[in-house]
Amino acid sequence: MIRLAAGPIAKAVLNFLKTNAGSTAAERAFRIIPDAGFGLLAATQTPGDLTDKVIAGGTQALGGILGGIGTVGGLRMIKGLKDSHNVLNLADMAGSVAGDFAGMAVGDSLMKTKDTLMGGSGLTPYERLGEREREAYAQALKQQMLAQYGFIPGTREQYTVINDGSGVV
Repeated sequence: MIRLAAGPIAKAVLNFLKTNAGSTAAERAFRIIPDAGFGLLAATQTPGDLTDKVIAGGTQALGGILGGIGTVGGLRMIKGLKDSHNVLNLADMAGSVAGDFAGMAVGDSLMKTKDTLMGGSGLTPYERLGEREREAYAQALKQQMLAQYGFIPGTREQYTVINDGSGVV
């Protein structure tokens, strides 16, 4: 039963995406290429392994593409806006940005789940990077304080104090 219903639903969704991406190849490219480019940027800038990069880039690109095309498709159903290319282009941009944000949230959730399944504490690559930097900063601060108060012998600070025997340091 589900298999019978899934075929026409998938066909209708694909037809909706195809027709609302634009009637010409240039319009389809204008709707899809910027979102794919931003997905590629997200993938290259995400720390972590290849899986994290694919998740980040893929969810952001897919979210932007579906958000933009879905917004345009919704507006094309409104009488009078079907042929208004400027309004549809602005709607595509707004839908793409909203889809990017939704895609980033989905990607973060997937990367947290992946980290948990791999034995981690359920953090995104950026959160793991932040944890490592916080730990390094805490260690450096600890070493600085120990040296400053003389708990680590043989530091340079011991030579900055001049004791001339007067009792005043």
